[in-house]
Amino acid sequence: MATTTHETGTVRSGDVTLFYRRFGTPGGLPVLIAHGANYYDSHDWIEVASALAGGREIVAYDMRGFGESSWSASKDYSHDAQLADVAALIDHLGWSKTVFMGHSRGGGVALLAAARLEGRAAALVLVDYSPAGGGHAPAPAGAKATIFPSAASALDAMSRDKAATTPARLDMILKPVPGGFVFRSRDPDFANAVPTTPGWSAKIAAPEMWAELARVGPPTLIVRALRGANYTHEILARVRSEFPRVVVNELEAGHDVAGGAPRALIASVHHFLATRVER
Repeated sequence: MATTTHETGTVRSGDVTLFYRRFGTPGGLPVLIAHGANYYDSHDWIEVASALAGGREIVAYDMRGFGESSWSASKDYSHDAQLADVAALIDHLGWSKTVFMGHSRGGGVALLAAARLEGRAAALVLVDYSPAGGGHAPAPAGAKATIFPSAASALDAMSRDKAATTPARLDMILKPVPGGFVFRSRDPDFANAVPTTPGWSAKIAAPEMWAELARVGPPTLIVRALRGANYTHEILARVRSEFPRVVVNELEAGHDVAGGAPRALIASVHHFLATRVER
């Protein structure tokens, strides 16, 4: 039976300190999990990560500006920074080959890592992330935290599975302020794609994610949430026609697959790794 016991650690990357949770022991190919943005962090992947960790290491990390990772002083949430964070993590962990796995916005990070970190990807798993959504859209720095009048209204604004979000977890996510609640551990500038550093220029600017998917050579799994909104029939048809090597599993779940359908997700990833990656 899987245990949720795990180690935690940190690693420095650029102007942030990244927090991560480490499950399992070395053996099979390790898996790096990147969470979504609205609102998730590594805590939401404890059940899935611990179940996948039999005979392998699984690390779920908090992306810069989220959870227990620090906020970027230069407001650098660019694709370059996100990719550098992944490289710093797997170097710190001593992993030469990695299964990159990401949910929602974290799927975009995982996709870029699999496409751009040459020779480091063993496989790619995208959990209700669609390449049609592109990378994260640029937003100027200086955003203010949204104040929600109640915890219930804040939960309504999230894409979390409501039945799986306990009051204790909601207390971890939200901070009381005058007039209501704000997200406790998410930088309001998390969507800023251009840091405030003078003279900075992007190496990865507005990537076309279909093209990034075409660059990925290792086995790829897309987990589609049937009650999610990220995959229209047209997008699914394009995946199947242009990327026949990509495995598509459809699960009865909303966007928060790890929260709402963890057992089905665990089974899907287990089967993919056993039959397509480590056979």
